[in-house]
Amino acid sequence: MGQTDRPVLVQWVSPESPAPSVHYHPTTETFSALEGQLTVVRDGTPTRVSPGDSVTVDPDQAHTFRNDTDETIAFSARLPSLRTVKGLYTVWGLAHERGSDETGTYPGPGPVHSLAVAADLSDETTMGAPLPIPGGCWAIVEWVTRLAGVSGIDETYFDVSFWDRHVEQPEWGAI
Repeated sequence: MGQTDRPVLVQWVSPESPAPSVHYHPTTETFSALEGQLTVVRDGTPTRVSPGDSVTVDPDQAHTFRNDTDETIAFSARLPSLRTVKGLYTVWGLAHERGSDETGTYPGPGPVHSLAVAADLSDETTMGAPLPIPGGCWAIVEWVTRLAGVSGIDETYFDVSFWDRHVEQPEWGAI
């Protein structure tokens, strides 16, 4: 976990992986490149982060990250909470189950699942685009998605066996 109670998650991102929607948190988030160049976009301005370098996103600063290279990259991120980690795993898992499009890109989990996960994280992560939803409306969004039979965070995707079955695991010796 590091020096604080906030989790640090090592992530591998392929060129085909979709960037998360622009969002912000009430806490800082620090990205550190481990292998390859990570692009972190803060308030619409992209910054390339090379191995050994870090970028910190300020509280309430709109941001996202992506892989602008032709290779799989690795980076670590100090996230707001373990629930954020579970939300990321859910979105990634849903995207892999949905599959890639004709270009080989994973388009993400779909709008209803995205809203359900966003509702589960609404007290610590505010989604900016494509649908900025005022704080008080998240309870309604959560109710509607549950009524439609769609859940938010799903522990299934926090199980390593799911990833072993669905994604070729990278070999990387630094861990």
